[in-house]
Amino acid sequence: MKRQKKRPVGKTATTESARKVRLPWLLVPVVIVGLAVLGTRSNFRRHSVVEQLPGVPETKSAGAVGKETNGAPVVSSDVLTTNEPDQSDFDRAADLLNSGTELLARGKIDEAVAHYKQAVKLNPEDEDGHYNLALALAKQGKREEAEAEYLEALRIYPDYAEAHNNLGNLLVADGRSEEAIAHFKEAVNLSPDNASAHNNLGNAFARQGKVADAISCFREALSLKPDYLEARYNLGSAYLAQKRTDEAISEFTDILRRRPDFVPAQRRLIEARALQAK
Repeated sequence: MKRQKKRPVGKTATTESARKVRLPWLLVPVVIVGLAVLGTRSNFRRHSVVEQLPGVPETKSAGAVGKETNGAPVVSSDVLTTNEPDQSDFDRAADLLNSGTELLARGKIDEAVAHYKQAVKLNPEDEDGHYNLALALAKQGKREEAEAEYLEALRIYPDYAEAHNNLGNLLVADGRSEEAIAHFKEAVNLSPDNASAHNNLGNAFARQGKVADAISCFREALSLKPDYLEARYNLGSAYLAQKRTDEAISEFTDILRRRPDFVPAQRRLIEARALQAK
């Protein structure tokens, strides 16, 4: 069975948003030379919940804050030719994903997890179901289970850039920077215009002390999204780690011009000016 996927580029999400799943079913009769051949095709629009994980704690080499994931809608078209599950299972799975998403948006995480688990039980080959379940499990603090669900989503659809990006975030938070870098690189390869993935890759490099590599990633993120303040803060912190105080001051000043209440930038600006005065 060949799966054809189309994942249109959407705007990067800056806040957590709840996404819904719709599952219309089409029954198409085709008549050829008087013979009726009946086929079914499932063609449905699914939207993935977008995760917002806590920012990575600052390190000596470079501070790293703020994570975003790409909030593009997910559109998929699956052609099932053999062993097709009952259509009602797909309908119920879609309804459960919808209700799980709404529950998650209302902060009812345990209930959302229950709905997502039932959805993937009914439709185990739906990568978006596993992805959404992973997000909810991570919010419960069940990191190992969340990782397993991300990996399951990637087994089903290896080119799932958002799953690579979010799994990378999970691994970074667990101190597994090398594994995280592999997933962030894959996310960047699959979605090169995803500023979040470039920023997250830079954060992972910074944790390893690879400040020059981190700077390249932060610059790329900012070239894609100039108002990405977290990436600008990370870039300024990386400059500061290299004692490039003029450049660091420029970045922190730019942040505070746009958002005067950005406290981490206020602190880093004071630090940079103190270093410059020595």
